Amino acid sequence: MSSKRFKKLLFPVLALLITLSLLAGCAGQNEEEPPAPSEPAASEGAANGATADTPAEPAAEEPFPISMMILTNNPETPEKDNAIQKAIEAHTNTKLNITWVPSDTYDEKTNLMMASGEMPMLMYVKSMKSSSILNAVKAGAFWEIGPHLANYPNLSQASEGILYNASIDGKVYAVYKHSAPAQVGVTYRKDWLDQLGLTEPTTPDEYYDMMKAFKEQDPDQDGQDNTYGMIYWKEDFLAMFRIAANWFGSPNIWGEDENGNLEPDFVTEAYMAALNFMKKLYDEQLMNQDFAVVAGSKANEMYLAGEGGSMFSSLNNPPAWEAAGKTEEGAVLDVFSTLDAGHGARARAGTGYLGVYMIPKKSVPEEADFKRVMKFLDQLNDKEVQDLLEYGVEGTHYNIEDGKAIIGDREMLQKDLLDYKQLQLKVVSNLTPEGGLPPLREKVEALKLSNEEVAVYNLAQPFDSDTYTRQGQQLDNMRYDMMVKYIMGHIDAAGYQAEVEKWMNAGGSKVIEELNAQYQQAKS
Repeated sequence: MSSKRFKKLLFPVLALLITLSLLAGCAGQNEEEPPAPSEPAASEGAANGATADTPAEPAAEEPFPISMMILTNNPETPEKDNAIQKAIEAHTNTKLNITWVPSDTYDEKTNLMMASGEMPMLMYVKSMKSSSILNAVKAGAFWEIGPHLANYPNLSQASEGILYNASIDGKVYAVYKHSAPAQVGVTYRKDWLDQLGLTEPTTPDEYYDMMKAFKEQDPDQDGQDNTYGMIYWKEDFLAMFRIAANWFGSPNIWGEDENGNLEPDFVTEAYMAALNFMKKLYDEQLMNQDFAVVAGSKANEMYLAGEGGSMFSSLNNPPAWEAAGKTEEGAVLDVFSTLDAGHGARARAGTGYLGVYMIPKKSVPEEADFKRVMKFLDQLNDKEVQDLLEYGVEGTHYNIEDGKAIIGDREMLQKDLLDYKQLQLKVVSNLTPEGGLPPLREKVEALKLSNEEVAVYNLAQPFDSDTYTRQGQQLDNMRYDMMVKYIMGHIDAAGYQAEVEKWMNAGGSKVIEELNAQYQQAKS
């Protein structure tokens, strides 16, 4: 039998096994609690050295054993007695039994473990949207943690926006592993800005003025008209264009209309305002005219070579480019993220998490044990553990100077930490700031933190559309094409609306209907 046919036969069988296993594991969850143990006899206290006048000292609580499955990206897994794990166990009073699974086989291992019913007490899940996880949640296989978060000092501070993104049918079943949700913006040539006597823009109009100066006032002083205000490129998902769209008040992919229903961003007036902003840059040749066919890697090369003075970018790119020596001689890069077009500060956000941790009911059937695992997850957000998982052991890997962590041997730190960073949840920001950073990196970290307060999330993130699953690529291509045609002047506003109708008729209306059915149910 061919391997392809074998896999086609295997996955339905696995799905059935998973469902049966989970249902079996959830059986008996409503049984009565066992009776509480009776009080110890007086002789038991005496045996521990207690008398009527001198009560016994309470026995130290034994470390709580927790089995875990965690993703690894390294060929070698950590030794169980290493200093990092020992420090985590000491702080949390636990004994960890960690199964490390390579990233490329992690989903397969997850499915096999759920099918066998031999699940750990705490498992890292790469994707909440996988069919096996969704089916397992609907079968009642995982604890719902949302109602319990308020009982824990760190977890109670979780971002409502990120919890929403990681929810299923409006309920929270997982503790997320935080990733800065709004870490995109604009990188620009600060040396050009200084040369022209300008300041960092705070509004789209000021940004336009900056780009116009970069185009027309010879910022590189070579006597030639050979620079653009912005370098732009072909985007598959319009992720970077939405940075500007959010400035003008647009939703982030999906928002809510005046009737409380989900609607796609590109049908809104705010999105059209952003399109008109970009069209103005194109019409005045402030941006490269071949943006529709330029790849992202090529755009980076153009920017770093001094062909343009700004570009949409991850905020992490400029400090990385400077550290790697990729900028041209004399170039000084800088960044900004939010511009106010009359709607206040708004930062385009992603999901805000990189995987989640879930607690299976089959391996953690008792509520007392569930609460103890939740306490462990809460403690992973304590300052001491966050510092440990970021900087290693104080005095060995780093020292504190002026309230900031100064890392010594980074190569040793990376080797010793290995994949324990997978446990760094950062649900709440308790981390000691890192010292000794270049000024641009410090600014980037501060921007990512402040952006989280004004993050604009995709309201359809927790939901799935069957139509979009089948036709998503076609529908996304149509969205990109209508944007490009409008910016380049191939269609006018009426032509753009005609393209919107084509998108609706090609399946877009069905996508809106399917997403709204789930959205309204989750809100009810």
